[in-house]
Amino acid sequence: MTSNRVAAGTGIRGSASNKLNLPRGIFVDVNLDLYVADCGNHRVQLFYPGEPNGITVAGNDASNSTIKLQYPTGIILDAEKYLFILDYGTHQIVILDLNGFRCLVGRYGFGTQSNQLANPFSFSFDRSGNMFVTDSGNHRIQKFQYLQESCDNSSTVKSVYSLALTSNSPTYFPDCSRSNSYYEAIQMNVTITSTYNLIISSEMKNTHGYIYTNGFNLFDWLENRLIYNEDYHNQSQFYLTAILEANTKYVFVMTTSSPNVTGNALIQVWGRGFIGFNRI
Repeated sequence: MTSNRVAAGTGIRGSASNKLNLPRGIFVDVNLDLYVADCGNHRVQLFYPGEPNGITVAGNDASNSTIKLQYPTGIILDAEKYLFILDYGTHQIVILDLNGFRCLVGRYGFGTQSNQLANPFSFSFDRSGNMFVTDSGNHRIQKFQYLQESCDNSSTVKSVYSLALTSNSPTYFPDCSRSNSYYEAIQMNVTITSTYNLIISSEMKNTHGYIYTNGFNLFDWLENRLIYNEDYHNQSQFYLTAILEANTKYVFVMTTSSPNVTGNALIQVWGRGFIGFNRI
C-alpha cells in the first residue's frame, strides 16, 4: 500500500472549491471520481482524480440545483449515474437524474409518519433496490421501495424579502440578566400549501429566526411557535424548513441573542407557491 495522501480538502475548514466544511458521506465511482457530502457548506462536491478543486453538483452555488440542501450527510451514485442525496436538515432524500432534482422520501417535511423522516443520517441500498435509512430523530430504521415520487420542482417558486434591525426596531428582554435586543416581526402570506425552505442571510452575528402560527406573542415566545432556529454558534446564516398551509396566518420573527445589534438581512424562500411578506 502506498503512503497516505489527501484526496480532497486542505485540512482547513472553508467554502472555496478546494476546501470542505465538516464532510460526512462519500462515494467513489468506478472512475475513481469522489463525491462528498460537504455537510457544513450545504452542498455536494465532485472531485476528479488528482484535481484539488471540486465541482458543486448540488446545493449552494450549483448551477443546476433547484433544491437547497441543509446539512447533507449521505450520498450514493448508482449504475445509471443517478445521484441520491440524504439531507439531514430538510429530512429528505432527493435524487438527481436526467430530469433534474426530485424527492424520493420526505416531501411532507419532518414527522413520524411512514412517509416522513426526522434528521436522517445515513442510508444504503440492497440488491433489490430497497432503500434503508437511519431515521435518527424517530429512533428507527426505515425501509423504502424505490418510488417515482416527485417534489414537483418544475414549479418551484423563489420569494425574497429584505429586512433590517435598526435602532428604531421594537425591542424585547431575553431574560432579566441581559439588555434588550431588537427584533422584527413579518406576516407571511402563503398562497399554496407546500414544504418551504427558508435561507436567512445577515451581516449580523448570533441571529435567530422563528415562525409562528396564528399570531406572535411578544411576552410568550413559545406560544404558537411552529419552528425555530436558535443556534448560538455566532451564525450569520440559518435555515428553516416547514410545511406552510394556504390561508393560514404565519408570522416570521428575526432577532439576535446579543443586545443592541443592528444590520440588514435577506430572506429567501423556495416552495411551490409565492410567499408575500408584510411588516407588522
